Amino acid sequence: MRIIIIIIFCIIFIQPVYANLSDVIDDYAQCCENESYKTFTQIVKGGASYSDIEKQKVIDREVSQELDSNFIYMDLKDCIDIALGENYDIKIREAYKGEAFWRNKNSQFALLPDIYYNYDIKNLEGRYLVGGIVATTTHEVPIQSLFVLEWSTINQGRYFFNLAITRNMLKSAKANLQFSRDEILLNTIQAYYDTLEKKMEIEVQKVNLYDRVEQLKYTQARYESGLGTLYDVKRAQAEYAGAQQDYAETLYTLRINQGKLAYIMGIEILDSIYPFEINVDQRELVNPKCDIECLYKQALETREDIKSKRAEIQAYKAQRNMNYTDIIPSVTLSYQNGLVGTKNSGLTAHNSLTLDIRAYLGKNLLMGTISELKADSELVKAKKLELINLEREVKTNILTAYYDSENALKKIQAAKREVEAADVSLDLSLANMKAGDATFIDVIESQNIKVQANINLIKNMIEYNKAQCRLLFETGIISPKNVLKDYKLKYY
Repeated sequence: MRIIIIIIFCIIFIQPVYANLSDVIDDYAQCCENESYKTFTQIVKGGASYSDIEKQKVIDREVSQELDSNFIYMDLKDCIDIALGENYDIKIREAYKGEAFWRNKNSQFALLPDIYYNYDIKNLEGRYLVGGIVATTTHEVPIQSLFVLEWSTINQGRYFFNLAITRNMLKSAKANLQFSRDEILLNTIQAYYDTLEKKMEIEVQKVNLYDRVEQLKYTQARYESGLGTLYDVKRAQAEYAGAQQDYAETLYTLRINQGKLAYIMGIEILDSIYPFEINVDQRELVNPKCDIECLYKQALETREDIKSKRAEIQAYKAQRNMNYTDIIPSVTLSYQNGLVGTKNSGLTAHNSLTLDIRAYLGKNLLMGTISELKADSELVKAKKLELINLEREVKTNILTAYYDSENALKKIQAAKREVEAADVSLDLSLANMKAGDATFIDVIESQNIKVQANINLIKNMIEYNKAQCRLLFETGIISPKNVLKDYKLKYY
């Protein structure tokens, strides 16, 4: 009875199934009926003469055509070199450092006197009081031509405080520039690895697409011979459609990641940077003997943002203490040399030396000075709290990166075993199905496990390397030399 029902069902639906299946296979054939696909087919089928590089070139050519983009091949070192030279955040920080440098120079030059030339001429005509008593009529043209030197000495001591402020702000700007370089270095590495991850996933998805079509053909042949079921055919179609979606999503993500990498590097956003690597190596960059406390202590000494914040605090302390100069007398020395006189009587030599000393009782009867001192003290307190908060954040980030690295390392070991087992499982399920000891569902599940296992291994390897780089950054010891440790360049 069951056989009769299946036969009737097949008679009703067999033509639509064949048509639908044919459309699916034709759809894929239209995309793949070219020399690169034929080569790729030979590679997948086990052509031992094809190297990993040849296989990758075939995939890259197809991906480039599908994205309608000309790839620019670069390795990690190339991307780092370009980013550190072209990134706009670094350029902005360099400009801020330049401003701080010249403000510091300006505060140094403030100790020098002012020298200027003064020429003054008047036309006096009319009736004037002489001594405020005797009225007289005059017409005279007084003239003075003087070179003047004025020196405000140390400007109530503000010279030294301004010097301390600008010197510490320059230290802060230099540290901020270096920290910005460290950030861009980390961001470039992260973006590069994200792009490399999708590149490697595309290879997995490409092989998966091929396998899905082969499975479709196989289930069709079994169905036509009466050994398979309609369910197997439909399931194969669904798996192929799902593989298409996964591949399209990976292509999309790859292009987005390429744009992000180009942005960080400071180059044209539409440039399609494509990693040279055909695989990813697990690279240990941080000494595994260092625990979190050890790394944190090192961070307190080496992190540039912490150095910047400390220098900033010193600058604000100097700004606060400068308020005390409001009650220090000001001393100004003035020297004049030149000619004075009138047009009628002529000009005679003039020399004068003036010492001006003024004592102040602060600003606004000392109340203005006190209130400003209090305000600056609160600002210093806020900056100190910001430093404490920054140090706590750094320790948290070190902890996170440390355990991300440990977790990724464990997952890599498990993923390698998963990949090995998945390959064997797929081979056994195919053999068992041909022998009649397994169903097509077993093959499908084994295929899914194989694809996911390979993707998991790629992700875990990438995550480990990224976590190691983050650990370098959070500890404050990241540098091009450190991140490229044991880096093996793999050119096509």
